[in-house]
Formats: sequence, C-alpha cells, structure tokens
Amino acid sequence: MRYQWTAFVERFRCALLGHLRNRLSLFLVYAFVPTWLTLVRVCGYEGAARLHIATIEVRAVVPAMSVAQVTNAVTAVALITGFMMFMAAFKAREMDRRLVLAGYPRSQLVLANVGALLVIAAVLACYTTVLLRLFFPVHQFGHLLVAVFAAGCAYGGIGLLLGSLVRDELEGFFVVLMLSLIDVGLQNPVIKVAELPGLLKALPSYGATQSALAAAVTRADPGPYPLLALAWCGATVALALLVFHVRTRGYWPAAAASRPVGSRDDTPTVADT
Repeated sequence: MRYQWTAFVERFRCALLGHLRNRLSLFLVYAFVPTWLTLVRVCGYEGAARLHIATIEVRAVVPAMSVAQVTNAVTAVALITGFMMFMAAFKAREMDRRLVLAGYPRSQLVLANVGALLVIAAVLACYTTVLLRLFFPVHQFGHLLVAVFAAGCAYGGIGLLLGSLVRDELEGFFVVLMLSLIDVGLQNPVIKVAELPGLLKALPSYGATQSALAAAVTRADPGPYPLLALAWCGATVALALLVFHVRTRGYWPAAAASRPVGSRDDTPTVADT
C-alpha cells in the first residue's frame, strides 16, 4: 500500500511539473481568457436578453453581455483543459508504458493524471470565475465556480482518453475541437433540437453551462446539473484506464527480465500495441 502511494505521488509530481515547465503555453493560457472576455465585452450586445434555463425551468430577462461572457468562459476553460490533458497524456504514454515494465501499478499512473487534471481544472475555474466577477456582479460565486470546474473536468477527461487512443496529435486536437463546436452549437437557442429529446443533456458541457448561467445572472438554485459533466469525466477516465490496461496487458516486469538486456524487445513501442 505504501509503495502504491509513493508511486502515485511521484507520478503526480511529474505530471504537474510537466505542465509547469511549459511556461510559454501557461502564459498563453492565462493571457487568452481575459483577452477573450474583454473582446466579448467590447464587441457584444449591450442590451437585455430573454434567458431560458431549461434544466431548472427558469425564465428571466438578463444582460446579454453577461450571458455571452459566461458561455464563452465555460467553453474556453473546457477547451484549454481538454487540450492540456490530451497533450500531457499523449506525450507521457511511452514513459508510462516503461514505468509499467519497471513495476509501477497501472491504476496509480492513471490516477496521477486524474489528480493533475483536477488541479488544472480547479486553478482555471478559480481564475476564470474571479475574472467574470471583475466584469459584472456574479449572483452566486460558489455555484459558478463549481459549474466552470465541472466543464473543465468533462473535457479534461476526454483529453485523457484521446491521449491514450489516437496515434497522432492532430487527430486528438480535431476531436476535442469538433466535439466542443457541436457541444456549443447545439446549445445555441436558434438551433431546433426539440425533436431529439435527451440529446442536449448528453452533451459534455450542457449541465455545467446551464448551471453557470443560472449562478451568474440569476438567484435561482442551479441544481445538481454540474454532476452531468462530472459523470462525463468519470466515464472517460474509466475508459482511459481500460485502454491503458489493454495496451499494456503484456508489459510485466517478469517478462521484461526474461528478455536479453539490450535486445530490441526491451522497449515497448507503438507497434507492440
């Protein structure tokens, strides 16, 4: 048990350091969110808008600018977390396979990535929620924070899964980007999706976006709908763990020890999977 905890802590530390060392990406991430919110503020519609929050059946007339900033902030956090976790999982999968050969438990390796995902989603959610609070008076700061965090977790889990599945970086980026476009597009009120009941609730960020809007511009209880996004996170992380188990099922320390030292088969490759 102590060995498994040590393995988790060491891999978790490496995962966080991997993100922190990419200083240019971190700078771009933390410069993008306020820049994007400012552009929405400058270019957005200043008047009032009729808002219908379907999850809690609340209708209200609210500032259109605030609605635009909240929806764009949720999308930005989801995309950034998804891209960051995809790149981290994609770049580290060969190292993780070598760690399995060295005797590291598989579950601890995946859980360490999940721990890094939770930290990144939490930091981005706090940062973005504080920025939104600076732009307009948020009615329910805590609920908004939870909703933005849940959206980041949903796409972070998708990024982890894609990092284990795809064989090329571009494929992962396209999947994350296209999924977010479909997610945001189908939630647009001008698109008619009433004929497909349940479709909206199945989208990764639907519950989080609805709760974020309810928390930011109304005083109504947003309900437990961020759990829909957290369910997406749990499901995709479970699938990522399954994929990792399948792709490393033949990587046992005993098998490695039986091979001649320096032979080509000592090192797992993509072709081995």
